[in-house]
Order: sequence, then structure tokens, then C-alpha cells
Amino acid sequence: MIKKILIIFGITCSSLILSSTANAEVTLKNNVFEVVIATAEDGSQTEQWRAPDKILPGEKVGYQINFKNNGDEPAADIIIVNPIPEHTIYVQNSAKGLNTTIEFSVNNGKTFALPSQLFMEKDGQRVQAEAADYTQVRWILDKPLTAGASSTVQYIVKIK
Repeated sequence: MIKKILIIFGITCSSLILSSTANAEVTLKNNVFEVVIATAEDGSQTEQWRAPDKILPGEKVGYQINFKNNGDEPAADIIIVNPIPEHTIYVQNSAKGLNTTIEFSVNNGKTFALPSQLFMEKDGQRVQAEAADYTQVRWILDKPLTAGASSTVQYIVKIK
């Protein structure tokens, strides 16, 4: 039997809410990182995720969500939802997750859509939503998570 699960959580592990449609045994851990640009001796630059120190306006924060199926059966219909924290802006194209469909909301989770299909009303006109308009990110796993398997999803925001 394939179990179904919906996972919704906040910014820190202490605000984690786990709700499922069956007695699935999927656990998750939300990690927070400071995202910095490191310059190598040759002048090349790479983005690095490190333990947060002081994070100031204009700097980036990365959220990495690790999840694992601790059960004996596959867990299907896994959906992970995380808010874009207040006073931050989602960094475009930063959401990642292997074997997932990634959608966004501009109305605090009332509706979700792919970026190309996400619209909102501004100044009385229907316009394409921009990354700065996103209020939540949602990952829908495209296939069941097998027993004992684990995976990771992530995204980055910039502090206003």
C-alpha cells in the first residue's frame, strides 16, 4: 500500500507542522544557512551555504529541507510548503528539488501555480507575478518516496 502525506512547515523546526492523509512515517528537518559569495584565487566566484552569523539587509538566507521516509512502505503524494518569510524576497530560480514540481503562491497559499502561470492584480490590471510577489513555495514530489529513502529541497531569500 502506498501512503500519502502533506508536509507544511514554517521557518524554524519549532514551528513545524506535519499533517498526513495516512499514518506515513516521513520526517523532515529544516536547516537555515547564510548564503555568501566566495571568491577563489583565480577570481572565480561561487555561492556557498554556511552556518548563519549576523545576517543584514541585502544578504541572502538559504533554507534546506531534508526529508526521509522512515516507514516500510513508499510514501506518495508528498507536498512540502514553506512561506517566504516576512521582510524577505524570494531569489528567482533558487528553489530546487529533485523529482519535484515547484510552484509558488502570491496569496499566502490560497492558490499555487508554476511561475509562467502565476498572475496577480496590480493597479487594477492582471499582470504576471514576479519573484518579489511570491509568498510561499511548494514542492510536489513527482513519484513516491521509497521506504528508507531521503531527499532535499531548498530555496533562497534576500533580506529586505
